[in-house]
Amino acid sequence: MKKALVSISLIILFMSACSPQAPATGLPPDVEEAATHISTDLTPAQRIAISTLAENLGITPDQIKLISTEAVDWPDSCLGLETEGVACAQVLTPGFRVILEAADKQVEFRSNQDATVIRPATVALTWNRSGGVAGFCDSLTIFLSGEVQATNCKSAEVIEKRLTDLLTAEQIATLNEWISKYGTLEIDLSDPKGVADAMSVHLKLMGLGTEQTISPADQQVLLQFVQDLGQKLMNP
Repeated sequence: MKKALVSISLIILFMSACSPQAPATGLPPDVEEAATHISTDLTPAQRIAISTLAENLGITPDQIKLISTEAVDWPDSCLGLETEGVACAQVLTPGFRVILEAADKQVEFRSNQDATVIRPATVALTWNRSGGVAGFCDSLTIFLSGEVQATNCKSAEVIEKRLTDLLTAEQIATLNEWISKYGTLEIDLSDPKGVADAMSVHLKLMGLGTEQTISPADQQVLLQFVQDLGQKLMNP
């Protein structure tokens, strides 16, 4: 009886060893589940870019089209993307540029060689505020892929912990309305030169639409939208 059990155990072990194993995906564990419905024929950089965009926008991977992938030697550890207040090692970093399309809009992601680092690169809006009696020094960047990055020189420790956030579905819909309606808008709400403790405020929207001017009312709505995002990130 014991010999029979031993024989059965050996057969099971042999069959297990010979069974085909699931191929390694090369994806970090935190995005593996989100990428389960993405073709395994794609590279790790392509798969992570698609799963990231799908999660950010609340859509499924099959709603995203892969436009192109290009091998690039990035000039630094930040993949050639500067973020105020973030130091980048000045070392050549091989990686990839992945272009995706969703809802008729193309977005770019950049990665390092093994896709352990991936960053959004298509900026939709930037906002900067400096000076004033309070000595402001804030900046905000919103990416078309749904990420928001903020910096504040007075509370660097807090911002480092929550440097990046995601837009909600409602905020994405609002941003897309502006992107589709307006072209590139540059709004300067700075105090006149020569004013004591003058505050400088600049906002730039990289729209894809045709309208080149914005009404004062819509301008105020846009500014409030950005300030609310900044307040959330910089004062968690």
